[in-house]
Amino acid sequence: MSHAERVADARNWVQMIDSRDEMSSVAGELAQLVRPGFVMYFEGGLGVGKTTMIQDVFQHLGVGDTVLSPTFSILKPYTLASGFELLHVDLYRIDDPAELLLIGIEDFLDTECAWFIEWPARGADVIPPPDICVELHHAGSGRQMRVRMMS
Repeated sequence: MSHAERVADARNWVQMIDSRDEMSSVAGELAQLVRPGFVMYFEGGLGVGKTTMIQDVFQHLGVGDTVLSPTFSILKPYTLASGFELLHVDLYRIDDPAELLLIGIEDFLDTECAWFIEWPARGADVIPPPDICVELHHAGSGRQMRVRMMS
């Protein structure tokens, strides 16, 4: 499968990403799906590009700030000029989902912010269910991305 080929059905697709430009282009497609209350999970091992993909999605949505991984703070909200809020959550350092309650994640649960969650399995039943799951894996010199529409 070349980078331009996409294996897809109505609710899922698999695509090779061979360059930074291709990742940004795919992020632009994902950004078009974002709406209030939207939840996107990012799964895959260390260094596969989860944070980079989120940075690119945020750039396409108009975030002017530098988007850094909230690995130590766990969550970082960003507000667009329109007032729409995006929440970047990195659960890599979470050992017990109850820890999320201690850092105030419940403050965002009843809001219309859009959620972008790395390492979602570590959040168990505390985080909202996904609308989309994005899985990234190393594949040769690039990445393979699988997108699953969940809602």
